[in-house]
Amino acid sequence: MKTLARNISLILLTSFLGCTMQEKGNEKMVDGQAKINKDPFHQLCQYWEVTDADNPTFRDLFDNQHDGVVNYPGIVFMTDSTFLENPRAEMRYGTYHYQGKVLDAQFDDGTKVNYTIQLKGPETMTVSRTEKDQSTVLYLKSSDVFYPDNENPYSKPNTRWMIKPGQNETEQQLKDRLKGCVSFYQYFINGHVKSSSAEIDFTGLPSCFRWYQGGIFVQGSKSLDKKWINCFYSEDQALQARGLMQEVLQKKYDWDTTTQKNWLAQIVPVLEQIKKKL
Repeated sequence: MKTLARNISLILLTSFLGCTMQEKGNEKMVDGQAKINKDPFHQLCQYWEVTDADNPTFRDLFDNQHDGVVNYPGIVFMTDSTFLENPRAEMRYGTYHYQGKVLDAQFDDGTKVNYTIQLKGPETMTVSRTEKDQSTVLYLKSSDVFYPDNENPYSKPNTRWMIKPGQNETEQQLKDRLKGCVSFYQYFINGHVKSSSAEIDFTGLPSCFRWYQGGIFVQGSKSLDKKWINCFYSEDQALQARGLMQEVLQKKYDWDTTTQKNWLAQIVPVLEQIKKKL
């Protein structure tokens, strides 16, 4: 019997953390591009959302009840033979070897795991996963977003800012962590802009931002995302970082609203400007 993991797709997000993302006429947040045919390996290398599972582990279940933090399962295979299980929940990195329909893999903690592709369609994939004495069938939905390795938001270097430090950080260290946060969203959004995907979903990603058409703002201190707070040594440090981000967002930035009509595409260079001013 299948256990529902998650089947929520936020199309053209209209209510994420109070943002006011809306279509203007027939303009979508992400303009769909023509699909590019990819070989099986490069088609594999994208973010896959777990929509359902047979005989799931706790990692395969959608959870939005834990201390106000949303976690939902997924998996990202990358072209450098690294992979990340649950990028929007409890992250587990590893490496894999791909041959035919089989991926022999190992998590960074040494645990071996085998993924076997049972069924592959244009937008879905069914994979059996064997880890220790547990066999699980995962039903996956394609994001249809493909990132180059150096700009893959889910790569180890680009998620390092999410890892809680073992002690208080200096102001400069907090700024470096914020730069990592900004880079993550720069790459995340840019991948959607350049892909054929017409959907973007921020759910489960740690963030301090409110996204608006023509503007980026910081969440209020009382409504600050708990998952983002957990990226810092303490709540006090997270609030200090929030103040630093709010300060830098009050500066002036160049928004290209003339030649670029897709407002998500307008955001990407602004995020680069923000990063340089931190």
